[in-house]
Amino acid sequence: MDVRNFAGPIGAEVSFDYHNGWSDETVQQLRAAFRERHLLLLRAPDLTPEEQILVLESLGLAVDVWTDGHRYGFLSNNLKTAPNDGQHNAYLYHSDLMWKEQPIAAISLYAIAIPDEPSPTLFASGVGAAASLPADLKAEFSDYEGLFLIDFTGGDKRYSEETASAEAPRANHPLLYEDPVSGQTSLIVDSLFMDKVVGKDEAEGEAIRDRAHQFLYAPDNVYQHDWAVGDLVVWNNVALQHSRPKLPEKGDRTFRRVSATYDHATTAWEASFRDNVGAAS
Repeated sequence: MDVRNFAGPIGAEVSFDYHNGWSDETVQQLRAAFRERHLLLLRAPDLTPEEQILVLESLGLAVDVWTDGHRYGFLSNNLKTAPNDGQHNAYLYHSDLMWKEQPIAAISLYAIAIPDEPSPTLFASGVGAAASLPADLKAEFSDYEGLFLIDFTGGDKRYSEETASAEAPRANHPLLYEDPVSGQTSLIVDSLFMDKVVGKDEAEGEAIRDRAHQFLYAPDNVYQHDWAVGDLVVWNNVALQHSRPKLPEKGDRTFRRVSATYDHATTAWEASFRDNVGAAS
């Protein structure tokens, strides 16, 4: 296997024979690269769904199940069966399903169709941000939890407990989150799902958020992926946050998605929420 690290704290391009080259050595190299770099890019013009699933399983993760019983699905602005069909809106930085007690551990997208105009996905490193915190700020943040929730009002503005419906799912998580996959600490103060710092008034909470974002979204802590057909990108959902700008009005943008959890498969798309959850990449 050949591994080429990107500049900065995020990402590596890997190349190997994904049809026939699944040796124990390859699997160990893949896991090591994923633990250290949190995002892997594989240029794979003929990758099958089964091979995409195998990539996630090789990382030691349990692949999630969609509501139709399959272990992969599609995200698309132009595919009627996709949960985000017709959506072109921007999405703020977030990690998927942080409003659950156990968020998704890893996400993979395989590019099937890409518009002619740019439609990138941006990644910010929570692990890089946590590592760069001054000691006093890290000690302060270690005492805080955030309230994460979703209420399906789009992805271009932050969800709020004040306006959320009573049935909107939510969970509390420590701002400095111990990621089981990498074994590292991630700063998970996102721009979309985290509504407030538990126990702090609005002014105090917003000040904490602003300080966190200075480290999270610093230019040298962000990687922009400009998609090409045949790209497979696999990323650690807790170590990284992802976002996207508004999509071009014209052009098909379709991905095959496989996600996975730490120890047991979950339902990647809950039936009552499947039109609204995780359509952001």
